[in-house]
Amino acid sequence: MSEPEEAAAVVAAAYGGPEVLSVISVAVPEPEPGQVRVSVRAAGVNPFDYKVYSGTFGTDPEDLPLRFGVEAAGVVTAVGADAVGPAGPVAVGDEVIAYYVPGAYASEIVVPASSVVPKPAALSWEQAGGLLAAGVTAVHVLEAIGPAKDETVLVHGASGGVGLVAVQLAVEREATVVATASKAKHDLLRELGATPVTYGPGLADRVRAIAPEGVHAGRRAMARRTLPDETAFAAIIYVLVGGCSWRALPPCFGISKSYPIN
Repeated sequence: MSEPEEAAAVVAAAYGGPEVLSVISVAVPEPEPGQVRVSVRAAGVNPFDYKVYSGTFGTDPEDLPLRFGVEAAGVVTAVGADAVGPAGPVAVGDEVIAYYVPGAYASEIVVPASSVVPKPAALSWEQAGGLLAAGVTAVHVLEAIGPAKDETVLVHGASGGVGLVAVQLAVEREATVVATASKAKHDLLRELGATPVTYGPGLADRVRAIAPEGVHAGRRAMARRTLPDETAFAAIIYVLVGGCSWRALPPCFGISKSYPIN
């Protein structure tokens, strides 16, 4: 039997800042049935990666050294038997996006075939590698609130990763989208089909002026602890009573339901 190939991987040998990170060589096994090996071209960098190695989620020495990263894009270099992904059989040479795949900060990874989907040709490696952690959260958000045509949705933090995807998905559903962001991001949000508003005092009045009949639903994203079998983001969906507007902490704004989304 041949020796396993080696790959470069980023690890944290201790808890702390970037100074605890190093690149080491790790063995890359042949894919087992239902698995594929991917040569990584780009890996997504997300806030929860830092929270993992900084110790925000705990400092158990038994967990060291830590590998992290949960999304990547690359080229399939080997497949195990019955390697079938959501889009069908996976083959050597396929360009794919991989998510949720712990340990994605590496030059080669072996992952379940069920975790890879074809990379759209129009996306660069960098765009593809950072798409799904935010994108999956945004999809869950829209599925949870289910905005109908011409309903008004307020996306708070609309210029962030989750927010930008949520805005586009809501516009695709023909919802009216009101989006909070800093002034510098307003032109981008207009290009995507949203009506931007600035943060700060008077936000509720500005939203009422844009949506006098009320906001039907709103969303914001928040980081949470990374669990082995869950996405590392949770989205809190605020479904509002018609005629209300929304704020980040809106107990007086008539919240009717709050949905945690994995």
